[in-house]
Amino acid sequence: MITAATALASASSAEMTEDTCSALAEFAYPDLRIEVAEFLSGAMIDDTAVPEHCRVEGYLEERVGSDGKRYATGFELRMPVAWNERFYFQGGGGTDGSIRPAVGVNTIGHPPALTLGFAVVSTDAGHNLGDRADTSFGFEPKARVDWGYNAIDLTATVSKALLLAAYGTWPRYSYFVGNSNGGRQGLIFALRHPNQFDGILAQNPIRQQTRGHVAGAWSVRVLAERAPKDAAGKPIFTQFLDDADFALLTREITAQCDELDGLKDGVVDSARLCNPEFSALVCREGTTDGCLSQDQIDAFTLIHEGPVNSAGEELYVPFAYDAGSDFMGWHIGDADTFPNNGHKARNTSMHNVFRDPPDPDFDVYSFDFDTDPVFMNAAAQFTDAASADLDAFKGAGGRLIVVHGMGDSGISAVDTTRWFETVQNRYVGETGSFARLFLLTGVQHGRTGSGPHVFPGLDMLMAWVEDGIAPDHRSVSGGTPSRERPLCAYPSYVTWEPATESWGCQE
Repeated sequence: MITAATALASASSAEMTEDTCSALAEFAYPDLRIEVAEFLSGAMIDDTAVPEHCRVEGYLEERVGSDGKRYATGFELRMPVAWNERFYFQGGGGTDGSIRPAVGVNTIGHPPALTLGFAVVSTDAGHNLGDRADTSFGFEPKARVDWGYNAIDLTATVSKALLLAAYGTWPRYSYFVGNSNGGRQGLIFALRHPNQFDGILAQNPIRQQTRGHVAGAWSVRVLAERAPKDAAGKPIFTQFLDDADFALLTREITAQCDELDGLKDGVVDSARLCNPEFSALVCREGTTDGCLSQDQIDAFTLIHEGPVNSAGEELYVPFAYDAGSDFMGWHIGDADTFPNNGHKARNTSMHNVFRDPPDPDFDVYSFDFDTDPVFMNAAAQFTDAASADLDAFKGAGGRLIVVHGMGDSGISAVDTTRWFETVQNRYVGETGSFARLFLLTGVQHGRTGSGPHVFPGLDMLMAWVEDGIAPDHRSVSGGTPSRERPLCAYPSYVTWEPATESWGCQE
């Protein structure tokens, strides 16, 4: 079976030399400027030794935008001397805005793709304003579209042309791997550009960022209505819920949901089944230690239930109750003064990128859940991966692996699950032949957490694409406490099987 490590043994006979690399500075391609074409030997990237390779930095469609700022689709392509004839697109994150080193960030615990012989590309997704936190590109119409779906396609296409020029051949196989916005980009490729990649690994995909930001505004409102106020009347979230309070909630989740996976062992391995209630934690009269107020429990519950309008209509989806979630970082933060610095409260992309038209005067604390979602949904046309129409991707022989951590409090795994169910309904009995979803309990948006999170994602994808071996009978390990569990393809979930005294998958 082919793996990322053994793929290097099939390295291309085409030779990448210093001269070949230098010549790429003159590579002719429409609307492309090559900034750098340098041969690197003995290089270290993020404390990782990388093999001899050629690094090309280029810019596509350079222009001055309608806002007077300079824009382009910047990319970095690294091409190893010992090329395994495989192309790896490293997905972005957040709203991008910089060219990250193209090393081929892999699944947790596995070496970067560049060290395994892959040619790797990364991109700034069409804008670089000097600060990744600068989301003002959202006011420039083409920059929004470039970020949404156009820049990644431009980058993939020019990269393959450069590989042909450098090695004299196209890549035999092309792979995309991304997390968060990178996961969204993977789904965008499958839906909008279905012929670019043979295999896609989309992790924690921000599939509906517009609706996800409505959930963010909901969290801010729920907390602001209940949190203590400063002298100016501004809410301070950390004075409402702290780490000790959160620990009470997670212990209660574990107590109620531990045995749902079939074994009482102090950890929850099937958060999908967990639906706790927290009345036992309410402080009794005269008691304040080791308990919570009704307001605290209500806020935690309302945030997990997800946003609704005044008619009670769902505006996003619920979030899973996962004892290993990253709830505090996303919703509370650690600021002891206003403004709150939980990610949901400080995110400027909500009104600059994911609102159409963008609004520089937008105040998340004044979000109207009856009227504002209309403007958020209008931006979905260029940001969201909403469709279940994978006909072209399936027809091209593509393979898609989607992974989502149930402990992701930024983007709900329930949203990914509902989308995958629409895919299953569209391709009844056929979905598993080209697409699989894996849900990981205790795993957060950043792909780590208290649950098992180490799995050979790239190897799984390559084996499926190149050898026809579907991602069955694989395992995931790590976590706190460290343990190993089977990777169960949705709708299966992890369960303890007493007869065999082992873990398995059950529908």
